[in-house]
This record gives sequence, structure tokens and C-alpha cells, in this order.
Amino acid sequence: MDNVPDAWRPDRLAALVLTTVAALLTVYATSVPGWYLPWVAWLVFAWTFLGLIWLGTLARILFRASPLAKLRLEWPVWLLPPLIVLLAGGLVYMGAPLEARLALSRPAFDAFARTVSQGAPLPGDDEWIGLFPIEGATRFPGGALFTVDGAGFIGSTGFAWSPGGEPPQVGGEESYDHLRGPWYTWSKDI
Repeated sequence: MDNVPDAWRPDRLAALVLTTVAALLTVYATSVPGWYLPWVAWLVFAWTFLGLIWLGTLARILFRASPLAKLRLEWPVWLLPPLIVLLAGGLVYMGAPLEARLALSRPAFDAFARTVSQGAPLPGDDEWIGLFPIEGATRFPGGALFTVDGAGFIGSTGFAWSPGGEPPQVGGEESYDHLRGPWYTWSKDI
């Protein structure tokens, strides 16, 4: 009975589930322009806590009798959390969460941007366009700025639709990054 691996004990499964949840929340928090920074701040603490637990448990196993044999038996438990962290980190580094969320919302954004540029009413607070909660919008000649609710930390951030090239300075302090086609991300610090 002593040789039976206990790799999938409930506490280790819980740690794996918590790591997966933290990875999913990290992907979500970074899926808007400027990120949901309060979420990111909490996730830094969560990742630090999970990392310390993982290292502490690994150290505890290394100081037991025959630690390498135990690690060989339980390698999936020790390999999965770092792989989840690397996957989430790689997705965030490449900007995949924002790209995927925008790609899924693109038809709704394109249609809404065209109607707004032709004089349709601007979206109000708490209106959704695709998968993004919109706080408001500003029309400019040939395009529009859409502010994503809750994104960024200080100031405003969102998307700009400008088929004629880089959008003009609407408030005088915006910075733009081109995404694809007529779409840009924009931010304005207070």
C-alpha cells in the first residue's frame, strides 16, 4: 500500500484547480485594452501564493526518503501547474486574449461603428458591443472612439474605429496602437 502513488490526492487536485482558475482569470483580465488592472493586482497575489505553495510542497517532498522516486511517480502533478502558468503567460505575452475577444466581437463592432459614423446614436453607459461592456463613445470625422468599461487604471481606454488611417487627437492626449484593418486600441491618461 505504501507504493501506491498519491499524486491525485484531493489537496493536490484543489491546487491544480486553483492554478487553472487563476490562469483563466488572468486571460480574462488581460482581454481588454489596458487590462482590468485591479484584477491583475489581485492575480499577482494569487500567483505568488500558488507559487509559494507549489515550491513549499516540492521542497517538502525533496526532504523525504527517496524523493526522486516519489517525483518520478508523481510527475504529472509537478509538471501541470508550471505548464498552465507558461501557457497563460504565453497567451498574455502574445496578446491572444485581447485578439480573441475582439475577433469574436468584430462583426458587432463593425456594424455598430458604421452606424455610429453615419449619425446613429452613440452607445450609452453599460451597453455591450459584442463581448465588451462599453462605457461610452465619442464620434470624430470618419470614425469613433469606444471606451471599454472598467479597463485600464487611471484614465480611459478602448477601441477606435478609423477607416481613414490613424485617428485624430479627439481630446488632445490619446495614444493609439493599430490592431487590424480600421481598428486601433487607444488610451488617455488623466
